[in-house]
Amino acid sequence: MFERYTEKARRVVFFARYEASQFGSPYIETEHLLLGLLREDKALSNRFFRSHASVESIRKQIEAHTTVRENVPTSVDLPLSNESKRVLAYAADEAMRLGQKHIGTEHLLLALLREEKCFAAEILQDRGLRLSAVREALAASPQSGVDANPWRTSDPVVVITSEPMGAEIEIDGSFYGHTPVELPLSEGEKTIRITMKGFHPWERKLQVVHGGQQNINVDLERISS
Repeated sequence: MFERYTEKARRVVFFARYEASQFGSPYIETEHLLLGLLREDKALSNRFFRSHASVESIRKQIEAHTTVRENVPTSVDLPLSNESKRVLAYAADEAMRLGQKHIGTEHLLLALLREEKCFAAEILQDRGLRLSAVREALAASPQSGVDANPWRTSDPVVVITSEPMGAEIEIDGSFYGHTPVELPLSEGEKTIRITMKGFHPWERKLQVVHGGQQNINVDLERISS
């Protein structure tokens, strides 16, 4: 399903799943995709939103609109809502409209606006974003604030597990969810940090290499009282 997605676009969906789990939602809704988009692509956010305060206000608006339930474990593979499924379909169509092979974060933004009756579109429209204007801006200047790096399906996968499970994962300072998890990562050196309350943090450098799966198994050491 995500073969044509750029790395950033895939991470948007990953973060959307995390946001949905934190709200206790049984589905990944369009507002979770929006939060994932804002979290992952700062350049795109800076291009189309007037200020950081505007971005922060979006989260507050979503929190006020949402009935927060008990967190869903991040190991649960939450399904997309019907609106979110349409958004992903629209994103593929928007990439085609712009003559681009890969589906990036900019196409997800257009798709959220195109699903005009969803909550995410309402939020974006309240802040002055219009589908036609954003589409024209991207067509006129496609490389400005746009996710231009294609996702290569041959990029390596890193599987991270820990004992105990449920530890937080940071890679190069960015949050990537909780263990256990399977992550597609680009090649190069990464700093991986695993933390859990009551345990000593674990941190290592990992050289992510092309051509296969790498496994990290971490036994966290409990902090003695």
